[in-house]
Amino acid sequence: MITAALQRVAANEITNSKGENMSKLQVFDYIEKAATVLDENLVNFTRAADKVTEYLTSAFGEIDAVIGVTSRIKTRDSLKEKILRNNLYRNTPAERIVPDMHDIIGVKLECRFFKDEAFLYDKIREVFSMDAGDGFFCPPDKKAIRLKLDTPQPEYQKNGYTIYRIDGNVAYASENYNFELQIKSLVNSFWSEIEHKLIYKNNRLNQFDSVMKELLNYTHENLSGIDHQLNLIFDRMSGNMIVNQQEQLKSMLALGLNEIYTVIVKANTGIPVSITEYTEAVVDYLISASSYTADMASEPYMKPMIENISRHIHADDDNYIDEHLLNDENYGGLFINLMKWMREIDYETIAIGENISLDVKLEGSYDEVAKIFMKDINNDFYLNTFFHIFFSLERGNDKQDFTDYIRYYTDRIMRGKTLEQTYRTLARLSELPANKLPLIDTIKMLENIR
Repeated sequence: MITAALQRVAANEITNSKGENMSKLQVFDYIEKAATVLDENLVNFTRAADKVTEYLTSAFGEIDAVIGVTSRIKTRDSLKEKILRNNLYRNTPAERIVPDMHDIIGVKLECRFFKDEAFLYDKIREVFSMDAGDGFFCPPDKKAIRLKLDTPQPEYQKNGYTIYRIDGNVAYASENYNFELQIKSLVNSFWSEIEHKLIYKNNRLNQFDSVMKELLNYTHENLSGIDHQLNLIFDRMSGNMIVNQQEQLKSMLALGLNEIYTVIVKANTGIPVSITEYTEAVVDYLISASSYTADMASEPYMKPMIENISRHIHADDDNYIDEHLLNDENYGGLFINLMKWMREIDYETIAIGENISLDVKLEGSYDEVAKIFMKDINNDFYLNTFFHIFFSLERGNDKQDFTDYIRYYTDRIMRGKTLEQTYRTLARLSELPANKLPLIDTIKMLENIR
């Protein structure tokens, strides 16, 4: 019966509740035709995009403010969604909708800070200086790539924030291909992708929910503050000691995480709660013991800094810091790289509010600590939320990440202790409320048990 129904759907023969024959709306045929055009031209779209990114990289890649140039081709699902959402099928033939779409190719010129966006836009106007007609301009030495520079920039988005978004086209294989160029700072790029994943593509959320809108605005304001503070550090603000820079960067990273995950908690549970202490605890792990910093420590210019940060966090003693190895540029680079890493996370899949299933067997003190955490991991909301955040940021499976965390936690609270001191520490740990287990203050208190 199910197979027969599927065959009728495929043949556009659908019956309603009264048994009357119905057919699919013509818009679905339109969308499928448009998606077929995308499939058939995907190779040329990709090569055209590569042509643009290669030129922009050669023209602007050596500028200090530039992080990189990336491109993407709109996916089938994204194309279908846009056609329906904007009623594009009403005015353009299906065969033309893809070639005519201004952002079928998306190119992003990514930079460090908000102020760099305006700087790079001015640089683009300098390079794309030859009038190509119809509001388009091209470089004198690269007439195949054109940008429409006769419109005011930046432009306002529906969310009220500004963006540098420029239409362009590129000649490839005797055809012209449209593309959209965006100039985005790291924070703006991070913010827009988070907003897109959490709200724009999440049909479960009500975009007009006043609490959600307030949270999103607050998040954007705080990320803007992070951009400003990081900018000050890069400019080598006078009197800003290295230790203070470390604390500033830790605070900024924790703030960024807190803002994003507060929105996720609200989206998944319907309840806005404070998770500041938990994001701070995650940050301590991220910059000293995570798989990410382990990768960074393999780079010669970053290894001394990572090791010094780790010693400072674990010992809580400024004397452990070698200020010759910790400079503002390295700290800024660490923060930028961590932000870039976090931007790749699929925030839609974070299951805050759901049970965590773990089967972990360790040895000695590690196993004792693991049992204390696992006992309440699904009974305490905050402990459960901490590990959902932690698992989403680390790159292994949940079991591997939990094991790494327990080893890190145990090594910190048991370092240098006698057997008797270890027993006292475990006894105190087992008495703590579950929501206090991962907090920085708890770890420091346990470290000091003698």
